[in-house]
Amino acid sequence: MDQFALYKKWFWIGIVMSLFSVVGGLVYGIAVLMDEKHRKEGAILVAFSLVWFFFATFVLGPWLIKSGILPNYRLLKVQ
Repeated sequence: MDQFALYKKWFWIGIVMSLFSVVGGLVYGIAVLMDEKHRKEGAILVAFSLVWFFFATFVLGPWLIKSGILPNYRLLKVQ
């Protein structure tokens, strides 16, 4: 019985790991991608990690700053 097939618990643990840490999700996805039996799952994990990173960086972050939930910090210019 394959414990890492698509939609099994370890696949979903990889998805949740990607939500909390993009680097961790990428490392986990690449490790799964190296296994010949689980290339499909690994590719999905890597793609999800990258899509989540770009969504959080360019859509979610600016929206949270604009709505006032997150503070907007600026670096000071040194003259």
